[in-house]
Amino acid sequence: MIKSILAVSEGGPDAAMSFRLASRVAGIFGGAVDALHLPVGLTGGATGLAMSGEAMPLVMNLDDERLAQRSKESERAYKELVASIKGATFTAAETGTLDAMVAMGRCSDIVVIGRPGTDPENVAPATVEAALYECARAVMVAPPDAGAGAFGSIVVAWNASFQAARAIGYALPFLYKAAKVTLLVIGSKPDDVGARYLARNLGRQGIEAAVDAIDPGAVSARARGRALLGYTQEKAADLLVMGAYGRGQMLTFLGLGGATAKVISSCPVPLLMAH
Repeated sequence: MIKSILAVSEGGPDAAMSFRLASRVAGIFGGAVDALHLPVGLTGGATGLAMSGEAMPLVMNLDDERLAQRSKESERAYKELVASIKGATFTAAETGTLDAMVAMGRCSDIVVIGRPGTDPENVAPATVEAALYECARAVMVAPPDAGAGAFGSIVVAWNASFQAARAIGYALPFLYKAAKVTLLVIGSKPDDVGARYLARNLGRQGIEAAVDAIDPGAVSARARGRALLGYTQEKAADLLVMGAYGRGQMLTFLGLGGATAKVISSCPVPLLMAH
């Protein structure tokens, strides 16, 4: 079950996105939300992600006054969207590091972040990569419209990778409650990646999952990401589940694989990921 939800904000558009989706998840599972505000431009901490050269954050040089304003924006969004939830907390780490977020994330059931690329003052926040690769928890990326109510239709991108397997495991609380679950195979035959075997095993847990496949042809990773997004919209799914790839492969925006980066930056519905 999901009872402790860490919602991360850096005080821009991500505050409303993250906190609204966290509230939605809390309502579904009867959980509590711990809202965390971090200052823009974090580069410190043992994770060392933001300054690796692979995931250099694109951040404007903000003065102390603007940083204080962004902290107030996070607190305002918290009071509007989260404070009424039983057990909710708000922490504003004025001098926080990525390690502070990672420490809280590892003690939570799920980490919720706003979609990167929507904040002109913080285009590629380092918190995204830290959440995915260091928290060891499911990460939900909130779109501008987080939606409301239960996640009735869920698409799971399946390729038999360990990232996809972890994503399935983290997504089980959502899958149990869904009215429709689709295992989507992209560019392979379902039997080549054990999709029907997975569907059978999910059935043993009371989760009825259909298997579908699309073949976008010999295209780039980002094009496969676009194909996945197109399918998600066409099927009117309200949650997408997939593994997060990158770090050690050819890295792109945010230090993530091409398909991962495309889906994170463009997914129209909440996105649950695991590395």
